[in-house]
Amino acid sequence: MDIASLFSCRGKVALVTGAASGLGRMFAETMAEAGAGVACADVDFEGLPEVAEAIRAQGGQALAIECDVSQEADVVAMFARVADELGGLDILFNNAGIGQRPTPLHELDTEAWKGLIDIDLHGAFYCAREALKIMVAQRSGKIVNVSSVWGLVGSSRLQSCPAYNAAKGALVTLTRELALCYAPYGINVNAICPGFIKTKIGNSCSEDPEWLKQALPLVPMGRVGLPEELKGLALLLASDAGSYISGDCIAVDGGYLAG
Repeated sequence: MDIASLFSCRGKVALVTGAASGLGRMFAETMAEAGAGVACADVDFEGLPEVAEAIRAQGGQALAIECDVSQEADVVAMFARVADELGGLDILFNNAGIGQRPTPLHELDTEAWKGLIDIDLHGAFYCAREALKIMVAQRSGKIVNVSSVWGLVGSSRLQSCPAYNAAKGALVTLTRELALCYAPYGINVNAICPGFIKTKIGNSCSEDPEWLKQALPLVPMGRVGLPEELKGLALLLASDAGSYISGDCIAVDGGYLAG
């Protein structure tokens, strides 16, 4: 197989949650550029039409779906619509998530904890479950969960985010479990663990000088990353180029975890 074919997603259907902005938008546009039909889902429906239209303007196929991944019924309906309107599902980017205002655990109220877990962990569970129902039946598929470097290590040398870290850490372990369980069905499950990336969820990385003053000395490359710097890894994990990669949780962090 030549290089172009190896990294191609032509003829595939991809679903990207949290696609209205940031990493989600980049994942959606990457899948479209690689030839996949793309379902772009987000609770922020105002931003979705622009993403879908940008994909169509480049000759791609895109479907915009309003979905709150914390609501099980929304997720079930979303997958039914993707299967009906795009003809199936081959690739899931489990990307939807929110961040946490830095708060030590003893000051964190129950509703804030539950609200984050509902989106960042329960939402990923609902989406993975519905995707796997399709993928098991066809005995193929790719799931890419979006965790965080703070799903691999603690964050409190910079700021305390216990709910976020708990959700992202659970997603790392879930990724490994699903990879083991579903490998016999020809399904690859991996996770991307971004470091400090300039996105909507991480505005402090680019807008708060005091935060940058504390954070950047922890990053050997000395800068915040850009969403497009995850593009190559995303395509690797979604295409045949990553056919023998499963159960890996790969950091894109400018060397943060090496320190």
